Amino acid sequence: MELTTNENPLLKKKAITYGIILGVVSVVLAIASMYITINGTTLMSSAIQAGAVNYIPFLILVTVFSKSLRTANGGYWSFSVALKNIFIMLAVTALIGTLATMIMNWTMPQLQEQVLDKTRNMTIEYYESINASDEAIDTIVAELDKQRDALGSLSIGQNILGLFIYFLVYFVLALIFAAIFKKEKPMFKEQVATDSAHPWQNNPEA
Repeated sequence: MELTTNENPLLKKKAITYGIILGVVSVVLAIASMYITINGTTLMSSAIQAGAVNYIPFLILVTVFSKSLRTANGGYWSFSVALKNIFIMLAVTALIGTLATMIMNWTMPQLQEQVLDKTRNMTIEYYESINASDEAIDTIVAELDKQRDALGSLSIGQNILGLFIYFLVYFVLALIFAAIFKKEKPMFKEQVATDSAHPWQNNPEA
């Protein structure tokens, strides 16, 4: 009989390492999705393409890394252990993504401006194509213009708020992945059947 609820002490370190890798990849994917938007032809097609580039590889990597973390823990982990380590991985990813966004907004706001300008133009074309009212178009365009004007001027507090929103979203994602990949280790070792008889069964006088 063996009770097995231990967590590999190196699991947290591995989760942090995966979080760093995932964070760097996420930044690259985000930049790629920006260029897709800049070169897009319609609002819907560019949104679908940019979303696919941004999220599909990310979710695939989260899946692969979650499985790898479970394997590193002996192939088993409880829901709480899975949740903790997957969230650590995603929290590191969020931190790297937020820092990268801050640096990009400060050092190369022109890239974000190009994205918003292109989005603005495609948005106007889209809503005009569906015969939306001028008032509705003006409201949406005003919001995009507001975002453009705010580039490079976000305060530390606003960036921290954005980071905590990331944490909240990623915690929900960690809950989902922990529920999918949790795998409890059996509390008791399985008894192996043998052909050996009990002593009284070998006694011819019995």
